[in-house]
Amino acid sequence: MAGSKIKSIEQERAKAAYDFVKSVVYDEPDEVKKKYKSGAKKLPVLVKTNGLGQSLAFIRNRDKGWEKIYQHLTTWFQTKAMIPSGEPDLVGEVIKMESNDYRQVTLECIAFLTWLRRVADGLMEDVEEEI
Repeated sequence: MAGSKIKSIEQERAKAAYDFVKSVVYDEPDEVKKKYKSGAKKLPVLVKTNGLGQSLAFIRNRDKGWEKIYQHLTTWFQTKAMIPSGEPDLVGEVIKMESNDYRQVTLECIAFLTWLRRVADGLMEDVEEEI
């Protein structure tokens, strides 16, 4: 029974990541696709190295590709009820969290970004990454 719960959470992450990446593939120009794919690969390392709050602050207004990832993370955390719905300031919500909640959101972020990276690699295989 517990295995099916975990599987369904993974399936939710996979589906959301697929939908987000697909929207970028079909709706965004090539430059945004490059930055998005590159960001999807780099962000998990940034979170692990610098922490979630600092990483989100860094990507928030960096460029259109990174902003898309920020928007997608905001939507994901709202869907999972980890931040209030309609709250566009993900950084503000994350940095005011209690320590235990912050750790939980960080772990969820890394788990979700794992799927985002995988799906971006698969759906954007013809997109050259930004260095």
